[in-house]
Amino acid sequence: MSKILILKNDRVGDLFHSLKGIYSIIESNLNNNKCDIEIVLSNYSKNMSFLFKTKNVKTSVLNYNLSIFDKFYLIKKLLLNNYDKIYILSPKNIYFYLPFFTKSKFYAITVKDFKTERPYNFLKNKLYKYYVNDRTNKKLGDSISNLIEKLCNEQSLSISKFPNYINKHVSNSLRKYIDNFKCDFIYVHYKHSLFSKNGWSLDSFTDLLNKISQTKIHDNGNKYLYPKIFLSSDFGNNDYNNYFLKRFSYINFDTDESKFINSNITYLHNIKINDLFEIIANARHTISPHGTMTVMASYLNVKVIDIFDVTISKNSFREFKPKNKNYNFLILKNCSHKIKKKIINFL
Repeated sequence: MSKILILKNDRVGDLFHSLKGIYSIIESNLNNNKCDIEIVLSNYSKNMSFLFKTKNVKTSVLNYNLSIFDKFYLIKKLLLNNYDKIYILSPKNIYFYLPFFTKSKFYAITVKDFKTERPYNFLKNKLYKYYVNDRTNKKLGDSISNLIEKLCNEQSLSISKFPNYINKHVSNSLRKYIDNFKCDFIYVHYKHSLFSKNGWSLDSFTDLLNKISQTKIHDNGNKYLYPKIFLSSDFGNNDYNNYFLKRFSYINFDTDESKFINSNITYLHNIKINDLFEIIANARHTISPHGTMTVMASYLNVKVIDIFDVTISKNSFREFKPKNKNYNFLILKNCSHKIKKKIINFL
């Protein structure tokens, strides 16, 4: 019996950057009854395990920030299991020392920064195969998703977006209100740290939402319509969450309560990640600060307006830019009429 271990205990957005690579490993061993594959997810991404529901694949969980107990657990795991291949898709420093504990073949993504390289060169000699994510390269090059796919897809398989063994699971709350999403809608995510940092008050953000909902956009036929908006925000119960609950129609995924008023805007309070996947999959557009939502939408080939902070480095566009013809981005500087108009013009 052969065994493969995939180390991907990262954030959800990073998981989606790795999906094509992970799927190529699964697909190349799908009919091999003598091969077991284990994918290590993080405490952030564990609810996305439905993406890997097939007979010879299982998922496990390690913390995103590894504790000393996690590190000992992982070393023990390697000593007790005779893995043929181990894929390091989350380039954490400790992982590059694992070849000292096993004879497994290691495949890895390494990192080159302006000040350091991860791992050191003597540790790279322990890797069977690796690709370097060169963050010092200012020219357009391979994105992180392309590098991971090249590392994992040794048989040059043609990988579909989502193989047929995905087992989507939505909550009872979403299932209860699913008819509300059977329309042409735009999904918007509010990230408080980004908008507030750039001078956006809640009222100015609401003004943007109202402008979007009052904009006629062309549907898939010959009609023009005013889009509905489904809004989410940072998980928790705080002042801006309460502002949205009071201002708009809402579905509360904590309490399964809802309120619908005469408004084109519905707030999805504390929506869970597996439900969010379903919402984004059916959206006309996704408008969000760069992260989980925009990466997920790009992978699903949904139209994206990706919002970056002014601190973003040029190299990040090379590293994280998705393969999505319907992708647009902008740098958020302030809540000017010009920025709002640019977002509207992307629709």
